[in-house]
Amino acid sequence: MSWKKALWYSLTVILFAFLGYYVVTSTIYIIDVYKDDLSNWKAIVGLTLNFIILLVELFSAFYSVFIYYFIGSSADYRLLKDDKNKYLTSDPLPKVAIFLPFYKEPLTVVSKTIDGALNINYPKNRFEVVVCDDSPAGESSDIEAFCKERNVKFIHRDSRKGFKAGAINNALNQIKCDFVGILDSDHIPTPNFIRTCLSGFTEDNIILVQGKPMFVNQDNYLQRSSAYIHTQFFHVYQKSRGTRNGVIFAGTTGMFRTELLLEYGGFHDDTLAEDTDTSFALMSKGYQTRYLHEICSKGLVPWNPISMINQVWRWTNGITSIIRKRLWKILKGKNSAINKVDILSTLFTPVIGITMWFVNLLLYIMYMLRSRLGIEEFNFYRPILNDTVPLLLVAPLLIALASLIMAYVSWYRESKEDRMIKLRGFFGMNWTISAFYMLMLTAQSFLIWAVLSALLGVKKDFDRTVKEKTRTMGKMSAKIKYTLWSIGLLGLAVLYYIASWETIWSGDAVFGWFIIAAVSLTVPIIIAITHFREIDRMKVFAATKTADDVEKEYEDKQT
Repeated sequence: MSWKKALWYSLTVILFAFLGYYVVTSTIYIIDVYKDDLSNWKAIVGLTLNFIILLVELFSAFYSVFIYYFIGSSADYRLLKDDKNKYLTSDPLPKVAIFLPFYKEPLTVVSKTIDGALNINYPKNRFEVVVCDDSPAGESSDIEAFCKERNVKFIHRDSRKGFKAGAINNALNQIKCDFVGILDSDHIPTPNFIRTCLSGFTEDNIILVQGKPMFVNQDNYLQRSSAYIHTQFFHVYQKSRGTRNGVIFAGTTGMFRTELLLEYGGFHDDTLAEDTDTSFALMSKGYQTRYLHEICSKGLVPWNPISMINQVWRWTNGITSIIRKRLWKILKGKNSAINKVDILSTLFTPVIGITMWFVNLLLYIMYMLRSRLGIEEFNFYRPILNDTVPLLLVAPLLIALASLIMAYVSWYRESKEDRMIKLRGFFGMNWTISAFYMLMLTAQSFLIWAVLSALLGVKKDFDRTVKEKTRTMGKMSAKIKYTLWSIGLLGLAVLYYIASWETIWSGDAVFGWFIIAAVSLTVPIIIAITHFREIDRMKVFAATKTADDVEKEYEDKQT
């Protein structure tokens, strides 16, 4: 075991032990406070509320501690590939199909993707590009004509049953191939895409090889923060999963072994997170998945706050709905125990995030009932360590510390591969990380219905992430809706600020929770004020840019 892995694993064990201590001491303390007054209904309610909050603290803190395991195991990631495996040395080479699922996409974007796919470095007679179009009849006539000019197969469906997953499954039943690569409409594959992915199929039970996408439109802090989601995902989570064959398909820039995918039955099409959903199901069936940390495509992050929220909303809803649909099958699955723990932590992350939002609200209500109405039974009780450190701050501190450590580790790893990351320097690093976590905290307020609707089984349509649009200012509904919601959140933030001020002066350690809640609820209105004119505006992007082009533009801006 490497010293890095040993270090992170030691931290994991120590923090798990501390959590055990925290739970035991807090339980004893809470019971001791209420044990002599359980004939009073207020005391019973107070006892119950304290234990509910303790349970939420435990789950959220467990997730933050598990981050150290991800960092430690990802430190042992190795690029498991063989450029001379049986697939790359066979004659003829395997037949590969590149699926490009489209829905109401602009030709200005997808034409670059189609041309990029056609220019992949692989024998032309051994691969084909397939456009899987779900747009309304006639709306993609320009794309169909473009495909006809380039001899690209164009498959159109009259219905959107199953959305993106349905389009892929429909094409799978029509195209004969040994392997199928999948790319989003804005992800231009690098010339090495097919050969790199094929090099990862070193064992017969590997069903998926996931490559690394690079995101090239990072013009402002919002876009950089959006890209940073992927930085952490690929540099920590995917590398960790790559050490134990538990990799999740990212929805793009991956390749599947067609025979095994058809044997399973194709993609799940009853959630909005078909990539994650299908990945978990395949692992539960005993199939192996692999991650190759090599850039295999360059794509786009959403251009504006509304598109960002819509994208995260879809991810959140889709992942949460897996709990209701397939939790038992996952628990009974054939994959390893650590992969099951990983899956469960992924599935419940959105639930924990929203639950923490409600805990902040519950703490505020308890505080108001106690401070304004004098109901002391509704106090928030936790023991004090060495008579100085209030343990009620443990959960937010553990989460913040673990998240910051993961952010800096991700940045460090990415900076060794992406020159533009280095060019941003120390200030750019801290600004991006700060903005990223502020936006993640802020997002919880917009994701409440995403989680609840998934748990309740409310059917939602697949709201695609728009990557190009030339004029949208005529449509104000989304902009007004976002702005009004932000104003409402600001009103709640003011209440938290007042409570923070009062609790700081009174020495009540719950002020830490209130400050976090207040700041996170203030960010949306700041974005609305500073980005109102562009809050729903897109622009055409020259998707043919290379990493060098983007770096040069950034250098020019700095000078």
